[in-house]
Amino acid sequence: MVRPPLVVLLFAVICLIPIAPAARAEDSSIDKLIKKLPAPEKVVQVDPASQDPLAKRTMSAIKSSNYGDAYATSQKLAARYPKSATAQALHGQLALAMRHYPQASNAFQKAISIEPNSAFAYVGLALSEAAQNHLQSAMSGFRQVTRLYPKADVGWIGLSACAEQLGHKGECLDYARRATAVAPSSFAAWAQRARAEGISGNRRAADSALARANELQRKQNKSTRRG
Repeated sequence: MVRPPLVVLLFAVICLIPIAPAARAEDSSIDKLIKKLPAPEKVVQVDPASQDPLAKRTMSAIKSSNYGDAYATSQKLAARYPKSATAQALHGQLALAMRHYPQASNAFQKAISIEPNSAFAYVGLALSEAAQNHLQSAMSGFRQVTRLYPKADVGWIGLSACAEQLGHKGECLDYARRATAVAPSSFAAWAQRARAEGISGNRRAADSALARANELQRKQNKSTRRG
């Protein structure tokens, strides 16, 4: 599966969500959130717009790692299909990857206006807003994700990370604990839980959560190597 380098968003977002000294893990929870976005080829293949030559050019550019070209053609595709939520979301995802955050927010908002229950678009919008330091708006997006998928970790992790940056330690911890409750096997959830416990002064709980996160990551790495 070919993915655009969505982790480039980390450079901007990591500044928003520093890792507490007592709760460091190898990857940022936001990195894990970004990786939960489906690959662009999966986003576009379920929409009629996928048959357009522009969509095929976008996919070809992604496979060739020409992300600038992919972004440009996705922009044209979104303009050609203004009522296609998938075309808008694809453009939003590539804008996010290219750090064009206002454009990403706009594209995801258009996708949501077409499909109000698109959790994918809400995650993308929340990440785009967080990258612009619009943390309250980002939290609004993540709340919609928890409304649509209350048993998924993504929304709760995002809420915890944003609350952390806002200095709301209690909310940060509550959301992080909710994330591990709904997704006890999620490395990202436990990594954020470790940070949240750490900034709340719960050193022992932070160490325990970090140990759990590292254990899950080791298992994930072993599974990946076997695959």
